Amino acid sequence: MGALPELEPDGSERRVAPRMRTLKRAKIIFNGGFSTFDCILRNISATGALLTIDEAAHLPKQFEIRIGEERDERPAKLVYRRGMFAGIRFLDIAADDDDHHDEAPPPRHEQAEAAAPGIRRIEPEVLPPSLVRLMPWARP
Repeated sequence: MGALPELEPDGSERRVAPRMRTLKRAKIIFNGGFSTFDCILRNISATGALLTIDEAAHLPKQFEIRIGEERDERPAKLVYRRGMFAGIRFLDIAADDDDHHDEAPPPRHEQAEAAAPGIRRIEPEVLPPSLVRLMPWARP
């Protein structure tokens, strides 16, 4: 199975904030801290992330997530679930960003093949402070 496409069929970007590819362990925590699932963080932005999780695992609509070796947990909500992939949105971001932009699920596999076979140009940008605080190596 290939990676999920990040572009709409017309070539436009769906996401509000650019995502940074990563491959980190994460832990989903819910039920008052009594239930957890291990998962893999595939990419992350200031507003959300893509997780890989066991298809049999049932995710609640809202939960906490602990990324990597960090002690802090972030509140999150499930935006979409497709097989072993789950798109989440962080709930500790500014309220005005949350009201205007909800991420749509990625196109189905059939649509993905026809979407954009070309190469996408990546423009570097400064990471937002809410993301930098999660990365100890990026702190000043």
